[in-house]
Amino acid sequence: MLKPVVAGLDGSRESLAAAGWAAREALRRGLPLRLVHAREGLPYAPMTRPSGNTCLTDP
Repeated sequence: MLKPVVAGLDGSRESLAAAGWAAREALRRGLPLRLVHAREGLPYAPMTRPSGNTCLTDP
């Protein structure tokens, strides 16, 4: 399996430039391209089931 060229995006001008470079490099090397988008999430807040037990995901 070929290892992809990877670039992270966060919406900044610099990350868009990195994505452009990664796309050109992947094309030049004949490799897959993987773009990863990152954004700041909401603060962690565990969910509580009706039983009162805390869970990480919706049951």
